[in-house]
Amino acid sequence: MTARRSRGKATLEAAEVTGPRRAARAREIALRLLAARPRTEAQVRARLAREELAGEAEAVISWLRGLGYLDDAEYARARAGALLKPGRLGPQLVEKRLAQEGIAPGAARAAVRQALEAGEEGGRGAAAAELDLCRTLAERRARGTPLAALDGKGRARLARFLAGRGFGGRVVAAVLGIYLDGEG
Repeated sequence: MTARRSRGKATLEAAEVTGPRRAARAREIALRLLAARPRTEAQVRARLAREELAGEAEAVISWLRGLGYLDDAEYARARAGALLKPGRLGPQLVEKRLAQEGIAPGAARAAVRQALEAGEEGGRGAAAAELDLCRTLAERRARGTPLAALDGKGRARLARFLAGRGFGGRVVAAVLGIYLDGEG
């Protein structure tokens, strides 16, 4: 077995570590990754693959799940709640971000809905919570100007901003008082 020098320390190349030592190294890398912040299974798999330990990924992920250190559903709920705070992002962009982090689309949608309902006071539901979040962000972006006082150009600019932040067209239209085709 050969050792390779890296920054003054002797390290073993990943391909040269075999059997139990590979498994122990994979667990060590995964634990170090999770010590920094919560991660998804996909993120742990990607990290292990980068370290040329993809063969040990399934066993390590199963071990971490058993310890309660890895739970994609809990990660999705917590991350959705953090991203949906007033003034941050809308539900569509949060779903997209969760999917990019390795959460299944259905699970991401469910986590966003739960986060919206948890943040809604009065039990009006996820749709009302999305309207409130959009209105809060719109008012903050308008910098004290009442939304009703915005001219057409200002409304269009604000509508593009809100859509870019992940709010649906109907929600943006309702907040800004813009009528869609077929509505009166």
